[in-house]
Amino acid sequence: MIKLRNMTRNEFDKFKERSVNGYAESLIKSEMSSQEDAYKCAENEFNELLPMGLSTDNNFLYVMVNDGFESVGFIWYSKENTSGFVCEFVILQNYRKKGYGFETMKMIEMDAKERAITKLRLNVFKFNEPAYNLYKKLKYRVVEDNRGSMIMEKILKD
Repeated sequence: MIKLRNMTRNEFDKFKERSVNGYAESLIKSEMSSQEDAYKCAENEFNELLPMGLSTDNNFLYVMVNDGFESVGFIWYSKENTSGFVCEFVILQNYRKKGYGFETMKMIEMDAKERAITKLRLNVFKFNEPAYNLYKKLKYRVVEDNRGSMIMEKILKD
């Protein structure tokens, strides 16, 4: 069983560093950016999306906690009108393949519906087969197929 809680300021600082580095590494691995440009691109994009950090309107940053009160990962999604976009979703290495990803996404879908979001989108890098399989299992469908990544979408129904 997973619970979501709001990210703290201290957690946000660690999250930002991890997010920027992880995104840059994914850009390089997917051959969507050179090593020279990837880190700068990732940091610029993060700062554009969250200019006020945790206080940025219509952005929801959570830490996932298991029954043992251990932080098992984090998720960030944003809202624009009635659409949501999962910007970052990570299950920490030691907690993968335990069902936390599936459970978290179902909770985020419920959270999004409560915020009047009717469509949830996300980006998945093509090399990330476990994530792609999770989203397919959750009934997300590919709506854009780019060179190194795909945009997937799910219409949220009551």
